[in-house]
Amino acid sequence: MPHQPWILGLALALLLGGAAGSMPARAAPLDCTHISVSEQTDRCAQAAKEHADNALNQSYQALLARVHELYPGNLLQEQEYLGKLKNAQRAWIKYRDSTCVLEAFEVEPGKPAHVTLINICVTRLSNERSRYLEQLLPQ
Repeated sequence: MPHQPWILGLALALLLGGAAGSMPARAAPLDCTHISVSEQTDRCAQAAKEHADNALNQSYQALLARVHELYPGNLLQEQEYLGKLKNAQRAWIKYRDSTCVLEAFEVEPGKPAHVTLINICVTRLSNERSRYLEQLLPQ
């Protein structure tokens, strides 16, 4: 799977350990295309995760609307599908969260790099799930 260019920058900044880590990154607006300090890496990963979470929620809500449109007048079938969808989504969230903790295992919990690795993983898996949900019940 191809990674977005900023993810490579995040990984590079993590590997470099933020050699310029004492420079204040909060003074400038967030620019995830030119990462120069580890704090910027952390903030970009957090922003990407929030964006992916929002996109996932939008994909899920759009799917709920498609389900409603697909079963007009058949409330029982609609409710059955929605129940299965909600169970699948809950199970997927548990899978995503445990997978991302596993991917960040090598970094000590509580360290910024640990959180950043989890955020990168959540972003990747949430984007994949959004695409999947968008393909279910196409209009």
